[in-house]
Amino acid sequence: MAANTSIFTDKQTNNWFKACIALNLTKDGLTDFVVTELLNVQTIVGRSCGQCFIQNLIPCPTRDVCKQRKRTNCSFHNSLQYKSCQTCDKVKQNITSLHRFNGPSWANTKAERWATDPWEIGKCYLPRDGYISVSSVQASDFNGVISIMLNCTHFQNCVSPACLSPPPPDKQCPLEKVRQIGRDVRHTANCKVTDADLQYCFLTLSTLLADPVCLVHDPSATEAHRKLSELQNDRLSLDDFCKLLIEANQTLTQAKETGERFSKEAERTLKEGLNDLEAKIKTGEQSIENKSQAGEQRIEKKTQAGEQSIENKTQESINRIHQAANEKDRDEYDRGEAELRRRLVDHYRDTVSCVPLSTLIPSLDKRLQDIYATQKIIRMKIENDGRRTKHEQISTYKDCFYRGDHLSRRTYLQGEPGSGKTTFAAKLVYDWCNVHAPSTECTNDQTAFGDVDILHKFKFLFFISLRDAREQNDVTDMIKTQLIKKIYVENKRERAYELVLKIMENVMYIVVQDGLDEWTGKHAVPSMDGIPKDHSIMLTTSRPWKLADERITNSQIDILLEVEGISDRREFNEKILRCLLDESTDIKQSVELFEKFLSSRKLKSISSSPMLNTLVLCTWVDDRAAAAAAAAADDDDDNDMAECLTGSSLCELYTTLLENLCKKANTQKNYFENHTSPVNCFSRTMYVKPNMEHIDAIAKAAFSFLFSNEKESTLVFSDIHLMAHLSPTAKQFALDSGLLSQRKGKKRTDQTLSFVHKTIQEFLTAFHIHRNAYIVDDVISGYLKRHDKSYRDIFQIFIFLCGFNISAANKLSTLMNELDVYSEYHLYFQDCILSGYREAVANKNSPIHLHLSRFYFDSDNVEDLIQIWTLNTSRARSLKVDLMMSDIHVTRRLQDASSADCHEPGQVALPAREDHGPSTLNDEDGVRSSTSCIEFDLSLCHNLELLELVNFGGYTTVQPNALVGLKNLKYLKLMNDCTCEALDLSHFEHIQSIHLHRSVTLLPLSINNYKTLQCVTLGTTYDGLDLSLFENLKSIVIRNTVKVLLKPLINHNKLTHIRLIDFDFNSLNNEAIYTWCLLNGAEPVPCADYTPVMPSIKDINLWSVTCSSTWLRSLLSTLLTLDHRVMCELWSCNITSFDQEVKTSLRGSDMPSCMEDADSMSWIINNTCTLKFKSNSPGLWETLHGQNVKHLRLQGMDTGLNVYCVPSLSRLLASLSQLETLTMHFAFYIDLQLSPSLKHLNVYYNTLSPSELRHLMNKLCALTQSVEGRLEFGCCIAITKNTINNIQPEEYIPIQQELEALERVEVKRFQIYDRKPNTDRRSDDAWSVHCSVVEDGDNSDGIGQDEFCKEYIKYIGGNVLNRISMRLQINSVTEQALIKGSNI
Repeated sequence: MAANTSIFTDKQTNNWFKACIALNLTKDGLTDFVVTELLNVQTIVGRSCGQCFIQNLIPCPTRDVCKQRKRTNCSFHNSLQYKSCQTCDKVKQNITSLHRFNGPSWANTKAERWATDPWEIGKCYLPRDGYISVSSVQASDFNGVISIMLNCTHFQNCVSPACLSPPPPDKQCPLEKVRQIGRDVRHTANCKVTDADLQYCFLTLSTLLADPVCLVHDPSATEAHRKLSELQNDRLSLDDFCKLLIEANQTLTQAKETGERFSKEAERTLKEGLNDLEAKIKTGEQSIENKSQAGEQRIEKKTQAGEQSIENKTQESINRIHQAANEKDRDEYDRGEAELRRRLVDHYRDTVSCVPLSTLIPSLDKRLQDIYATQKIIRMKIENDGRRTKHEQISTYKDCFYRGDHLSRRTYLQGEPGSGKTTFAAKLVYDWCNVHAPSTECTNDQTAFGDVDILHKFKFLFFISLRDAREQNDVTDMIKTQLIKKIYVENKRERAYELVLKIMENVMYIVVQDGLDEWTGKHAVPSMDGIPKDHSIMLTTSRPWKLADERITNSQIDILLEVEGISDRREFNEKILRCLLDESTDIKQSVELFEKFLSSRKLKSISSSPMLNTLVLCTWVDDRAAAAAAAAADDDDDNDMAECLTGSSLCELYTTLLENLCKKANTQKNYFENHTSPVNCFSRTMYVKPNMEHIDAIAKAAFSFLFSNEKESTLVFSDIHLMAHLSPTAKQFALDSGLLSQRKGKKRTDQTLSFVHKTIQEFLTAFHIHRNAYIVDDVISGYLKRHDKSYRDIFQIFIFLCGFNISAANKLSTLMNELDVYSEYHLYFQDCILSGYREAVANKNSPIHLHLSRFYFDSDNVEDLIQIWTLNTSRARSLKVDLMMSDIHVTRRLQDASSADCHEPGQVALPAREDHGPSTLNDEDGVRSSTSCIEFDLSLCHNLELLELVNFGGYTTVQPNALVGLKNLKYLKLMNDCTCEALDLSHFEHIQSIHLHRSVTLLPLSINNYKTLQCVTLGTTYDGLDLSLFENLKSIVIRNTVKVLLKPLINHNKLTHIRLIDFDFNSLNNEAIYTWCLLNGAEPVPCADYTPVMPSIKDINLWSVTCSSTWLRSLLSTLLTLDHRVMCELWSCNITSFDQEVKTSLRGSDMPSCMEDADSMSWIINNTCTLKFKSNSPGLWETLHGQNVKHLRLQGMDTGLNVYCVPSLSRLLASLSQLETLTMHFAFYIDLQLSPSLKHLNVYYNTLSPSELRHLMNKLCALTQSVEGRLEFGCCIAITKNTINNIQPEEYIPIQQELEALERVEVKRFQIYDRKPNTDRRSDDAWSVHCSVVEDGDNSDGIGQDEFCKEYIKYIGGNVLNRISMRLQINSVTEQALIKGSNI
């Protein structure tokens, strides 16, 4: 029977009545949903200890919680005091982080029930007033339920985005509109709702209950939605209507109890509706109910009692079930972790921990510990200019993953082919396995990389072969394919993958990516998108050229390592021989014999490639065994194959490898007669010729794959693709010989193939190019144009080609050089050309005409690079010479004149190369080398754009006319001991940068190409520099020996950098001041009273400059008016004090000398001044006196500032009338006068005694203005009777208590830290929390967030064992009065 909802005669009053019922319906529909999600919130915030009350977790006083400010009078805390509980503090912090407005209602909740009752956590998201005694979601009201959904951000994942868009507290937020409907209904003045408003109410509430994410599937919400529709259409049953009306009355009663103000009209109207309904019921609308009313009441009472008992027991059971479920989930996660780790260890021990002994015999693998020898690994340093230089050899895992004490996320290990990159990765995997699952086979006799305990930090290691990743781009996909699919059965893989993702969010792990240069992904490196970066450590191996990819920026490389082969060749050879020879063999003697063999064949350099070293060793062992067998059989036919191993030719070595592989597939012998060998290195082989047809086909396939436009198939290809190039017999030969390896895929027909090593594929590719030289023009040229960066990929092919066919290599070098001319990584290409040159010489190939345009000479490459230079003088674009202890002579030799002789006294000999091979040119083609010096002839260098000569310990002489013909020169740099007399720069039409040392002398007026010059550095003498002619000047560095014409720099120049050296601004001739004015676009005459600055300036350097504090103050005053950052550096400057008032106010030892030496650096930006001092003087303080500085930082260069002129500094601070923020780092305490405008004070002391702290606090409390203070200091060291004692931090606590007693002072933080033993004193994690006397809710110590604080921590003395961090607020008298008034 449908109820008649028209209880009131007035329609709008009846509408209001239906709105009340609708609110209660909606609240009932949301209740189960909120209960369920609060259980999830309880899981998210974590489990509390169950012993702490909320009063123990909230410091006193806390705004909006404590009733009185002083802890002794706080009614909230009463007798319960604040104490630290790490478990509950973490839960409290998580509750706060889930609060949308970071303001939980702590007074509502009972923290001791957080572990058992999710509702007590939910009450933190209720309004602050009226909900303390509410015991459940069911007992709460509509406003409480909606408030939880609005304030707890967990619920934004449980409703659709539209429900919270725009986000609260925006009034247009749909959920805010729902809450507003409730407020409007409850707080109505006339209990009337229009038809339109009622329909809006129904529509809004129905939309919420039908939200598609969770509520549409919730039975209670669905039922409420149905009843809401029936109420809207007057189809609600009388029974339901009666219950809802009673609930509406209960809502009114609860609202009264909570203090919420329903309007009198609402209360009266609701009562009237209840009375009317009761009258209708009594008249007999439902007679059955009237007759059984008494019985129903008795049943109802018993039912309610039973329901309550059931509910209580049910809730207890739910809590126990929830607790057990949480523990079960944790146990399952822990078991899953342990199981995954066990499976990974087993997998790695089956695969990675055993490596092939040689590429000759891939199936003959040995345990890594049996053959591993210490590798030579160098840490590389990335210089400011991007160059990567060798820094130091490393021998520990810590060096691989840490910079200092900081764990680095991205480590790259680079190395040439066969140098041992993959072996090192396998060694890391092997050690990780033994750390987490020790094996009885594990040995601990490692001398290098023996700090395996550091690997305990990494709970998981995921090893990925990028060669096998093919088209995959995401690391997680690679892990799924290469690991999870191999160690789990199919029905467990998805769950294992989810476990891996969870592990990546919670524990530290390493991802080892082997072979970046063999990966064909679309990005520079595999992607970790979506995975938290704070737990991941990446070790990536690669060839060097791959790391030259401009997409891999220097900032993305935290640590760069380079492997250079084996540290101890003898140790390595001994281990390999033990694996090859039987136990009866004298291993030591065999090592000695092999060493003699290497020396006789000039092969000792192969130790840089363990792969080649092993190849030669295996060949040597096989030949000795064959020779012994032949001798036993009296057979002289078998020649010593090792005899072909001569010199240092890579082609020879790989030919030997090819010979051995061919022998495995076909033992037939045959020789190349006379000159029929396709290449010189094949001439002495016996197993190559019978298989030439197959080798040619395989080489063609190698070329086709490497130069394929389908990058994903260059190294790993399908059987179908291979069959397009090889016949079945050729394919079988490749597989039998071991040239190709084949792997089975998931399906029977899905097979992948690859060459046994990438260098084998490159060797055969070069051989194919040699046999078909036309493809350099027909194929490779077009390929390089389509893929302009790919010329770096073929470096190894080019080197092999130099050994096979120098004519084709010459042509290929032309193509590659054209692509490298403007590359930022040209040094890699130079190394490639050098290696190719050496390979050509080793194979006696000629004529060598390799192209190279950019030259960088250093002490390691000069002997061979000179030969390349002679071939390329006319095409050279840049020449950098950076030699140690060598003499250089730069000249220009005419066709009919002989060169000047090198006859400088005391020159160091640089022996020329004894044998340059058949391509050596004569000394008239660009360079002469003798025992006395190296001479460069630049007469043919018409295309040279950059010339840079840097020499240490030797002599560099440039003849005056040597540079005359360099019409295209843009950059000229003559440094250190480089001498040149009467240098004429007038010939350079395109010059952009000149950098000349003091040993260079210039012809007068030789600088005339002002339009193109952008950077000028003149350390020499020059008279007549006309600044007014510069049009594009960006940087200028001049010494006082440069005389500037009285013509200012024009203002539209973009000058950003000025450096002046040895200038005297106090000189009576005013030359320095005139020069400064002219450089900054001002006439020198008006500059007497102010210091002009070019508006574009960003850097000012003053080196060994003499000036007055008045001049510096004027400069600083101008800089403070600029709207951008300016760095101003002063080094070894003499600053004089001309301020008589300052001088006369100084007394005794504080009186400065007339001149002070000062080294300092300062950064100035828009009313902010940061000063770093190496030393300080009154003159420096005077520069800031009275300036319009709002923010000031003072610190020492490397440690706390030692102030020797305290009154001067004190007067400075008092003079800064606009100063608002002052930050200082002092070595010790000094008494300073502070500015009355100061609002924020941050002071750091290396050490501070209790008495000094009390003195400082008294000084701060005496200020009349409000000041927020931060104080960091080390606990002082007391020295008594030659005994050093550390003052205990507890001696400082009484000062904190004294401050607490002061009315105007609020101590927000007083935290004590202890130095951790056995840690680097400069690291961020060198300190641990000792105790928190007053905690501000911030558990961090500020390190890592503030660079200033980082500097302080770094340089605090190692003998300081404790430090204290304080935060305090000192209120002005006026503000304190307002605070007192608000508490009344």
